[in-house]
Amino acid sequence: MHPACRAIARLAGALSLVGPAPADEVDRRILPAQPAYLRNPGCAPVAATIPFEIHTGTRDVGISPAPSELPLNQGESAICFAYATADMISHRIGKPVSPLDVATKFYFADPAKLPAIPVPHLKRHLKAHPAYRADIAWSRNSAEVTKDGNPALEPYFDKIEGGEEDTAALLYNIGGFCEDRDLPSNDGYRYVMPVLRSLRYRTRLHATKQSYRSVAATAAHLRSRRADPFNAAWIAHVETVCRRAPLPVPLLPVSYRVAASQADFADMLESGRHPSRAKLDRILAMVDYALDNGRVPTVGYSWYLLEARDPKDPDLFADHASPVIGRRKAGNACQYRIQDNTGEYCGRLRDGIRERCDNGRIWVTEDELRRTLYSVTYLR
Repeated sequence: MHPACRAIARLAGALSLVGPAPADEVDRRILPAQPAYLRNPGCAPVAATIPFEIHTGTRDVGISPAPSELPLNQGESAICFAYATADMISHRIGKPVSPLDVATKFYFADPAKLPAIPVPHLKRHLKAHPAYRADIAWSRNSAEVTKDGNPALEPYFDKIEGGEEDTAALLYNIGGFCEDRDLPSNDGYRYVMPVLRSLRYRTRLHATKQSYRSVAATAAHLRSRRADPFNAAWIAHVETVCRRAPLPVPLLPVSYRVAASQADFADMLESGRHPSRAKLDRILAMVDYALDNGRVPTVGYSWYLLEARDPKDPDLFADHASPVIGRRKAGNACQYRIQDNTGEYCGRLRDGIRERCDNGRIWVTEDELRRTLYSVTYLR
């Protein structure tokens, strides 16, 4: 089974590549900063499509279902936040963004570059959120390093796990966007594995104590004498292969959560501190607001909502993140369609869920979602 991943609670040049646009045009394309959130009273049908392109990482390889019929999947990586965020951004800008590029910026981009970006809406957004630097630092400090194939726990890029969608989206304002065709992300690290292996071999041979500016802004526990040269070389590779283009609009994330993580959510339930219905209603009202205004939101929930936990799986909570791409009324129930990026087959999902799954796109009822739902993020 492809592991679900945790969506933990919260590069090129000094300026972001955000395309210029007249103020009045941008205003029409950006949602209000503090709207009134209300549930869609009739659960009116909505459908959204994430941009997708056939290329090296997504073309048919003689299996069924074909990669071109499925969402990009995270493979054996634990960076679902990057895939969910990339889908959210891709829908916003109309281009298929590389999840691996999203993850690279989340872990290593310098947040000090954000205030220098000459985009009025972004400047106002940063001013309205003065703690954004602390939020970025906290989310990076919460990232973990896997022992799988990494007994020394070196924080190599492909061994870091976890991230936060709102922080990842904000940091993606830096440096322009990279399409998935340039940095293929389907099946996790599969299509970049030769590069990763080569970099690991080369940098192990030539580990030095020199300073690497491209990783200087990350959290202390994501740096080491061995990992720094590897991560710097990975960033250089990304910048070489990515044909970056300006963002057509600034990425202004709005988020709300009732728990810091799925583990925190489970702890709240066990201790009798169940989130109030009003708080969960707010999350769903924000999901409705985003869908009704042409946005694809992401939600944080447990993967075990979709698939039963293997008793041997050490992951007790399976913190996960997915974009919401649809809404419909089925009988008396309001349902939301989530786009799953684990790559899991529909046939392996829970009874009652698998029947509503179509190649990784799954309809879940509002009541099902409420059981583990703890966060929402959308782009203004």
